[in-house]
Amino acid sequence: MYQDAVMVPMGGWAKTRLKHLSETDKRRDNSRVGSGFGKNISRWVGRGMAYPSNVLAMATETSNRQHSAVFPKELPSWFIKLFTQPGDVVLGPFLGSGTTSIAAMNYYKLCGQSFWELISGDVLLYKKIIQPMDKEAKKRDDAFKELYIRKINEMTEKYCRSFLCEGRS
Repeated sequence: MYQDAVMVPMGGWAKTRLKHLSETDKRRDNSRVGSGFGKNISRWVGRGMAYPSNVLAMATETSNRQHSAVFPKELPSWFIKLFTQPGDVVLGPFLGSGTTSIAAMNYYKLCGQSFWELISGDVLLYKKIIQPMDKEAKKRDDAFKELYIRKINEMTEKYCRSFLCEGRS
């Protein structure tokens, strides 16, 4: 693991918080819930960077809205930085909207067709099996969306007839 690659800036809070340390801050303070975790805040003095918490904070906006399983590029980027170095192989078995492939630009990547060719030895496996499956899934997804919209419209119409009278708002 390459944890230094995913470190984040300490932020402005560190300047004020680390200026006046209490006695507790200067020694290991074990968690009061008995988890075994603890911290020694004095070790943070002088640091410009820190490891992120166990929750990743990133924008949920994505550039591709035409795919059913989109996620921000920062998500695969974070894990790629954590577990690989430039030049390492990044395997991406699916080539949906291409987000992982874009995130792995500085790495040797095997995504989509390249991945399936590597594991099967068959240059055409992706075109023979995976692409048709994707097209079938899209058809089913489109059919579901159509049925869903139809059902919502039916229920809305039924509600309006049952609970709303003409001339009242």
